[in-house]
Amino acid sequence: MYNMENLKEFYKQCKLLEFTDLNELILKSDSKEEAEFYRTISDFILQQKQKQVILEKRF
Repeated sequence: MYNMENLKEFYKQCKLLEFTDLNELILKSDSKEEAEFYRTISDFILQQKQKQVILEKRF
């Protein structure tokens, strides 16, 4: 079974990642699956930043 608090902390940590950090994680992944996991996180972070820019009408 999973620990809900650990997952919530993981989410908070992911939101703090910079794209350079994610790129390094992707490059240093041990498997294609792990790299895809980090790409998915990167995509999610980018989507959230895009939403914020649109909401703030900064485009």
